Amino acid sequence: MSEAATETAKADYDFSKDPGHHRYVVHYDGDIVGFTTYRELGDGVHFDHTVVDSAHQGGGVASRLVRFALDDFAQWSRMPMIPDCSYVAKWVENHPDYAHLLSARG
Repeated sequence: MSEAATETAKADYDFSKDPGHHRYVVHYDGDIVGFTTYRELGDGVHFDHTVVDSAHQGGGVASRLVRFALDDFAQWSRMPMIPDCSYVAKWVENHPDYAHLLSARG
């Protein structure tokens, strides 16, 4: 894929928070094509499931979704983020600059 095509593909995705359903979603052409869910419990905020439609896998969409979610999470919660979802856990492992989210912040 050319650099211009890659930039166009990136621009077609829209990321947002859906607090009513405790999730972050990614839209493509107005349709939800992926999400990551979270639950606020006493010990922290558990990110427990991440899904991206198969037609949108392999292009970094899930990674961008998790980055969006964790950037937002860092703004609204002081509780630790608990990565119950294996994708989120691996993502944080591969992005150590997000490891501080794993502990409570004051």
